[in-house]
Amino acid sequence: MKSLMSHSRKCLLWKLLWLASAVSLVMAWVAVWSRGLVAGLEPLAWYWNALVLAALATPIKMDCSDCGTCMPSGQQ
Repeated sequence: MKSLMSHSRKCLLWKLLWLASAVSLVMAWVAVWSRGLVAGLEPLAWYWNALVLAALATPIKMDCSDCGTCMPSGQQ
């Protein structure tokens, strides 16, 4: 039971990090398109945020790639 709870937290953390990375990338595109600051950050800062968040999320996903919770049943 404890490992399932730990695994659920890891999956949630992975999904939140990837979501934050995707939002940062979209904000970078908006900043480039508007040619200005978005939420006080310039486009390069948004790109770096997206890169760092994706880099933090990747090892978490790689660690649980063979579980049934993260992967659809047809891909195992």
